Amino acid sequence: MNRIRIIGLVLLIIGVVLHFSFDNGGADFLKGLLIGGGGALLITGQIKSKK
Repeated sequence: MNRIRIIGLVLLIIGVVLHFSFDNGGADFLKGLLIGGGGALLITGQIKSKK
């Protein structure tokens, strides 16, 4: 597992923990951003696109 995928996994875990710990309407955007970004980094394993 490379560093980018580990960062993605950490972001995903933080987003899920925030989802279950806070029931605030203002934090929904942050939770979605963390979960979406973490999932994308976990799947792709890279930040830049290869050409």
